[in-house]
Amino acid sequence: MSKTYTFVVHDETVNTHGFRMLTAGANLEEFNKNPVVLYNHDDWDFPIGRGEHMRVEGSRILVDIVFDDEDEKGAKVQGKVERGFIRMASIGAWPPEEVSNDPSLKLPGQELPTVTKWTVREVSICPIGSNHNALCFYDRESKKPIDLTDVSIIKLMDSKQSTNHKTEKKMSYLTGLLKLSDSASETAIQEAVQGLIKNRDDLQVENVQLKASNQTLQGKVDGFERAQKEEQKAEAIKLVDAAVKDGRIDAAGKESWMEDFVENFERSKVRLSSISARSTIADKIKTGEEAKGVIALRDMSFDEILKQDKLKELKKDKELYREKFYQAYDKYPE
Repeated sequence: MSKTYTFVVHDETVNTHGFRMLTAGANLEEFNKNPVVLYNHDDWDFPIGRGEHMRVEGSRILVDIVFDDEDEKGAKVQGKVERGFIRMASIGAWPPEEVSNDPSLKLPGQELPTVTKWTVREVSICPIGSNHNALCFYDRESKKPIDLTDVSIIKLMDSKQSTNHKTEKKMSYLTGLLKLSDSASETAIQEAVQGLIKNRDDLQVENVQLKASNQTLQGKVDGFERAQKEEQKAEAIKLVDAAVKDGRIDAAGKESWMEDFVENFERSKVRLSSISARSTIADKIKTGEEAKGVIALRDMSFDEILKQDKLKELKKDKELYREKFYQAYDKYPE
C-alpha cells in the first residue's frame, strides 16, 4: 500500500498579497469528485498523485496525499517530500464567489477584501506554498489559471512567477488580439501595438476636428434661423398692419395675431389672407345695376353663381372671386 503524507493546504492567515480566505466558506465537494494532486498548480501536466480525506480542523484544511510512484515525476516529488526537501502544499481554487470588506473580518496587515465563499479545485505540492504566493484560482470556462491584475477582484498569483508555458499562452493571446501569427516577433508585436496607439491618437484628433466643424456649422444654422425669424417678423408686422387698415381684423387683436405668426408663420399667413376686407363707404355708394350686381353676387354661393352663369361677372371682382372660390373648394384659385 502506498504511503500517505498529510499536508496543511490552507489556513486563515493573511497571505502576501494582502487578503485572506475564510475556511468556513470553503466548498470541498468539487475536489472530492476529482481529488487530483498537481505540482505547482500545473494543470496542463499529468497529476502526480491524489488527495484523500480532505477535512477541516479548526481554521485549517488538511488532506492526505498519495503519490503516484509509478510516474517518474510523482516518484521524484515523493522522494523530495520523503527526504524533507519539500514540505509545503497549496490549494488551487475557483474565483471567489463572495468577498467582504467588513472591517471586523480583516486582520492586521490585510489590505484587500476577505474571501467569504470559495470552492476548492485541486491541491498542489509547492516548494514555497501554503498562503505565500501559492494560491491559484482557475477560470470556470477555460479551466486555466487566472493571473488577476485588478486588485479590486483580488490578485491571487504572483505576477512575477511564470513559466515558459504561461508566457507562451499570454503571447498567443496577445498575438491573437493583434491579428498576428503565433510566431510573430517582439518587434512585430511592438509595431502592431504602436499602430493601435497611433490610430487611437488620430481618432482623437479627428474627433476634436469634427466637433469644431459641427460647432461652426451649428453657428451658421443658428444665424440663418435668426435671420429668417427676423424677416418673418417684419413681414408679419406688415401683413397685420395692412389687415387692420383694410378692416379685416380689429386693432385690439393685433397682438394675438403676432403671437400666431410666431407659432406658425405660414399657417397664420394663409388664415389672414382668407379674411375678406370690409367694404368701404365708397364701395357701398353704388347705383343702378352695378350695386345690385355686387350685392347679389356677394350673397350668392359659388355653386349658385355657376348655375346662373355669372362666373365672368364674379371674376371682375378678384377679391370676391378668391373668397367665393375658397369657400367652395377650401383653397384659392391658381
